[in-house]
Amino acid sequence: MRMFIAALLSAAALLPSLAHATTTPSDPADASASVPAVSIPSAFAGYRPYRDQKAPTWQALNRAVTSAPAMKGMSHANLPAGSPDANDDKHSAKHGGPAK
Repeated sequence: MRMFIAALLSAAALLPSLAHATTTPSDPADASASVPAVSIPSAFAGYRPYRDQKAPTWQALNRAVTSAPAMKGMSHANLPAGSPDANDDKHSAKHGGPAK
């Protein structure tokens, strides 16, 4: 405890000498006062302008979509008329009777 108090007292004794070591700022109204150089990096230093990329035409996009194979199970046009899956209404089978 005595060591702690001694350290605090010595720090308090040195504080006024450190305060006088700072330089006083110059008067802002003095036009002949020297001003330190300030270098600020530009906000646009790493800017790269946007460039449009070559896009395909709408005709090429339509051809790509229409020529793509359908996903399995997405096309119901290929089901034969007499198959059990063609006339199966799974939603209404969950309910007991007709809609009211």
